[in-house]
Amino acid sequence: MEITNERISELEVLAKIRLTDEEKETVKDELSSMLGHMEVLSELDTAGVEPLSHTFAQSCPLREDEAKPSLSRDEILQNTAETDGVFFTVPQAFE
Repeated sequence: MEITNERISELEVLAKIRLTDEEKETVKDELSSMLGHMEVLSELDTAGVEPLSHTFAQSCPLREDEAKPSLSRDEILQNTAETDGVFFTVPQAFE
């Protein structure tokens, strides 16, 4: 894929930015370089290579869930300055 001035203009609109002519040339050169690297990668033979999600095979041993005693509502509400007696209260965020 060739990076054209039109493509750079489309990217400007999508990114909601304005680039100077000098910046457009820099971006064009850098994107062309990146795509060149991607083309090299796309030429690699990956037949028989299994996809992986992690670079190291690790397991994540999980423990069994246990129900444990928790704080009461009154104990929890003692940790806040703003409460209506039942819930935490916060300043209104939206009108």
